[in-house]
Amino acid sequence: MTIGNLSKASGVAASAIRYYEAAGILPVPRRTGGVRDYDAGAVHRIKLLRFYRSGGMSVRSLAAADRRAAVERRIAEIDEGIARARVMKKRLERSLACECHGDLEKCPLIAQPSSPSIR
Repeated sequence: MTIGNLSKASGVAASAIRYYEAAGILPVPRRTGGVRDYDAGAVHRIKLLRFYRSGGMSVRSLAAADRRAAVERRIAEIDEGIARARVMKKRLERSLACECHGDLEKCPLIAQPSSPSIR
């Protein structure tokens, strides 16, 4: 199939398909008369790339020799983000109960003891 047909079938712009080829994450297809001729599996490969990209994977990480390790690193990054978000959610929930009434100097949630080393 041509790059235009692949673009329509996969929902990815032809320029993105060419970029994926140049980055080494999509095999360069054979050419027939100078025109790219993709096999039927190309649609599946592009949909898989879209799946990884929707999960925040960079093109660079997908081009890595060990894609499994790249996916594992991304999962760890997501877990760290979730942990930070949970902490922030708890802090924000506590702020709703704070009785400082906007006085930042009296707010126990953000007030910190004075320290000469902190500026």
